[in-house]
Amino acid sequence: MAHTQKIFIFSDMDDTLIQTTRKTNFDKESSVFVVDNEGQPISHIYRSIEKLLRLGVQNPNVLIIPTTARSLESYRRTAFHTDPSYAAHIEYAILNFGGVILKNGVVDRDWQELIITKYNNLSTKIEIMYDNIILLMLEKLSTEHGLKIRLIEGLYVDVLNKKDKLNEVYNRTIEQILREYLSNSEEYYLYINGPSFALLPYFLNKSLAVKHLIEECKPLLSIGAGDNTNDLDFMFETDFLVIPNRSYNAQRLKV
Repeated sequence: MAHTQKIFIFSDMDDTLIQTTRKTNFDKESSVFVVDNEGQPISHIYRSIEKLLRLGVQNPNVLIIPTTARSLESYRRTAFHTDPSYAAHIEYAILNFGGVILKNGVVDRDWQELIITKYNNLSTKIEIMYDNIILLMLEKLSTEHGLKIRLIEGLYVDVLNKKDKLNEVYNRTIEQILREYLSNSEEYYLYINGPSFALLPYFLNKSLAVKHLIEECKPLLSIGAGDNTNDLDFMFETDFLVIPNRSYNAQRLKV
């Protein structure tokens, strides 16, 4: 494909563009950006970020590309999908850690087929990983472990500490159990974001989807934005990196 003259901005969503209700500073002007299954607000965007975002999406020379671990179902509850003034300008979105690419709101079938082929080649299927994690947590912890364990859209195993999200000791215990389980695996890795854990095959990585779009579209310039060390892989595929102040990545730079 010929080079496009557009600037691509690949941006993580949570803790980069938006904040969960628990983390939102309501002393700042903000608006709802994500709702739950019942339509209740769960994430917000600060007015200052929203203004910057709208300037970006309205500029014909710039493409804002949400690059997120969020599932397709979750993404469809965000303003990027529900607000026509955003949705009309979002040509691409990278979801499910790179497992899904949307083009103008429609799943990219070529990318989907590639991902399906990779899953079919796994020696340990993701469904087996899911069953094993359920049994492992019952064995290592208890029936009252307070974890929400899900197989997300057939792509990865999600483990969420619902019992006490702020209990760092318990979170470290969960991490230790999962790392020990994966210690001999050459196919899967562990993603951690506070009380949230995910077991993913190595090919399920935002960086691979970002690299694919850059190679396919050849943008004039590419920018990667993210708050977490897990975002650095995809950010390093771009020409410039943007890191929110007071984020984990910013704290690491100050050390």
